[in-house]
Amino acid sequence: MSPKKSLFFFPLLFFLILLSACAPNSEGIVLVPTTSSAIPPDWIPTSTLPTRTALPYPSATLSPTVTLSPSATPTQTVLAERIPIIEYHNPSFRLSDEVMMTPEWFEAQMQWLSENGYTTLNAAQLVDFLNGGAYPQKSVALSFDIGVASHTEYSEIVIPALRKYGLKAIFFLVANTNLIGDECNQGELYCWSELRNWSDEGLISVESHGIWHQDYKTLDAATQKQDAGLSKSLIESNIGQPVLGFAYPYDSISPQTIAILKSLGYQFAVGGYTRHDRSVLLGDSERYYLPRVYPYSNPNVYPRLSTTNGKTFEQMVQDQTSLIGLPTLTATQPATINPSPTHTGTPVASTPAPNSIEITSAAEYLSMCNLIDQTIDPVLRVYQLNHLVFQIDLSPETQAALPAPVKLIPSCNIRPINQPRAIILHGTRGPLSGAITTFQKMDNSSAHYIIDRDGTVYQVVPENLGSYHVSCYGLRANCVTSCPICDDANGKFVEPATQSIGIELVNQGTVLIDYSLGPVYEDYSMSFNYRYWEDYPEAQIKSLVLLVNDIRSRWNIPLGMVMGHYRINTNSDPGPALNLFWDRYGNPPRPAIFPTP
Repeated sequence: MSPKKSLFFFPLLFFLILLSACAPNSEGIVLVPTTSSAIPPDWIPTSTLPTRTALPYPSATLSPTVTLSPSATPTQTVLAERIPIIEYHNPSFRLSDEVMMTPEWFEAQMQWLSENGYTTLNAAQLVDFLNGGAYPQKSVALSFDIGVASHTEYSEIVIPALRKYGLKAIFFLVANTNLIGDECNQGELYCWSELRNWSDEGLISVESHGIWHQDYKTLDAATQKQDAGLSKSLIESNIGQPVLGFAYPYDSISPQTIAILKSLGYQFAVGGYTRHDRSVLLGDSERYYLPRVYPYSNPNVYPRLSTTNGKTFEQMVQDQTSLIGLPTLTATQPATINPSPTHTGTPVASTPAPNSIEITSAAEYLSMCNLIDQTIDPVLRVYQLNHLVFQIDLSPETQAALPAPVKLIPSCNIRPINQPRAIILHGTRGPLSGAITTFQKMDNSSAHYIIDRDGTVYQVVPENLGSYHVSCYGLRANCVTSCPICDDANGKFVEPATQSIGIELVNQGTVLIDYSLGPVYEDYSMSFNYRYWEDYPEAQIKSLVLLVNDIRSRWNIPLGMVMGHYRINTNSDPGPALNLFWDRYGNPPRPAIFPTP
């Protein structure tokens, strides 16, 4: 992929909470390992994990299936665009004289949520909301970080309150034997069977808070994987439900943590004051570092909270679920653009998100992007992008032949002019999620389409707009001499991105000989000085052929103008594994994908 080109304030109270998010109280146990050999560093159990279906990320498919809380009614019409995750500890939590909770305040907060008709989400429903699922506007998630042994408070205060008011909660559990055991009635220790019963009752979903409550910024990647992996395995084997979420100890995260959590099968992760917008947005792009809000106060200011600039609990929840203040889009700025060729388009098959903006022309798309490009916050930018709905360019016949409905992942990294006379193919050199994240960042690269490994097609940019998938960076010499679309009919230099449609195929590119995450092609001729490449699976190739032939027929593009990126710039993209017009020599061999032009 060719790039286009190339804050926040912590109040003292929030800083204290971040550093002490699950610090033990005077009755608790400090959760640190007594020896380095408590858990063998190279052992991450897998055989005990329950069977589960991994949820795609990102995806418009709503999974898992959700049953709304009894507080939601069939006549609810206003849907949530944002949902706060409220972070609790035990009901008598005390961080300082200024930041605390009491059982009485906790009871009052639960009562208010119930009496005012709020839906509470469990972990599976929160994942569903992140995937675009519809919930009432008055929805919250109640989270509890369980890092100290306080069984009495949970069994006599928290659980009874959830039952009494018809609420449910997400428990983030530190899963070591200082906190939980097999036997019940062991003082303040929790027991697995009781947690399982609460889970089966539908009151809680049990998620991970690690094993030893260690600061992940201080841990290497192997130790992080050991801690998060073992915790997940223990909870799943004892509760009998998949673990979907992770709460960072001390709200601390290292650069490699997100990739580790993804590899272990986690679907989301929560911190604390992770960004300015404190609620979780519909389809939130930062699902592995979600923010939470704090409900704490002190006797001198209650019912105002000491962690929300003096707002009450009621005001905090109302603010964080309000649709007011979210970025809105209205097409007001005209734009001029070349028309697309005559064809029958089909709107996206999935139901548009609440408050979605349906785009009916390229001029409107440019207007929307002019507005979205004024949004500096990257989370709100993606939120806005995911509310754009434009017409899919592929014919209904081609869409019907694809293995799954075409999905929209809008990008505003666009050019206002495109007169396609070529189709340029690329490999992403990474996963689908990485490509989508890159394409939705401001001032970055993009493409018109992405084809995933299973053949699913994503449209990113309308075809009659240019995308930033190739570039000579304003200078003809930056592209190869033989570039077939870098000059117009009069020999004048033109940017190839204004003359082509770009298709990205999800692929790792070059790999090592022992690569095991996908099929490998061995290039005997080492045509790009590499021998091993991730191969393109049959489902992906089939969708590519359908996509290319559809685009060619509508834009009158000759087969000979279907090419790899290497014919524009000096690189190996999409690599020798994608044998367009030639029989592939190597292991495994494969006949040409397209007939000779």
